[in-house]
Amino acid sequence: MEISKKKFIQKLKEGIEALDIPYSSEQLQQLWEYYLFFIEENKKYNLSTITEPEAVIKKHFLDSLVILKQLNFESRKRWLDIGTGAGFPGMVLKLFLPGDSFYLLDSSAKKVNFLNQLIFKLDLKGIDATHGRAEDLAQLEEWRGSFDYLCSRAVASLNVLLEYAVPFLKIGGFAYLYKGPEHEKEINEAEAALNILEAEIKEIIELDVPGLEAERYLIVVKKSAETPEKYPRRAGIPQKRPL
Repeated sequence: MEISKKKFIQKLKEGIEALDIPYSSEQLQQLWEYYLFFIEENKKYNLSTITEPEAVIKKHFLDSLVILKQLNFESRKRWLDIGTGAGFPGMVLKLFLPGDSFYLLDSSAKKVNFLNQLIFKLDLKGIDATHGRAEDLAQLEEWRGSFDYLCSRAVASLNVLLEYAVPFLKIGGFAYLYKGPEHEKEINEAEAALNILEAEIKEIIELDVPGLEAERYLIVVKKSAETPEKYPRRAGIPQKRPL
């Protein structure tokens, strides 16, 4: 479905204003360019099944930005987005947090290739897309325990996702994990993982994404002490045998 630039930007503006997030015309322009490139490349790579313009605005862009209301902007942060896919939420957040550094991680080479082209196209600095698996990278000295913030959307159940995520955080760092209506069940099943990985749930926030009827929650996890060295276990094991 085609949409004019004017209409797309108008819809975006309405959504961002409803979220009560400050924005610039440059950011709206960047999201328009992002959308065009995403639609063009999606024909080749099948990056996402959500391609209808208003759905992209709501389910990809606004759904990524909704967490901005929960953040403290006093200092620049180092972010990791695990399982970023076509850049949601990490790439979208970068556009609104230009001073923060972002690392986008995905196990799909075609998605990482798309993101690196997009980074070049939008002339962004302080952002890097890497092809790899969280289980492998979290054991590398330059990655482990080095991030202030981590975000992840629709990657795995909470007990699995925590094993991917927590080892990357600095002590005192936060993971912002997007979840749906099953979040309570997932939290109950993740109790052992939280204890083993030295992390705690600080907050569960019900998110209100303009125009989106689906229930959305943000699970805010804080790393309270050093993660034992054996975690994450080798690639594939967290999914097969969750903590």
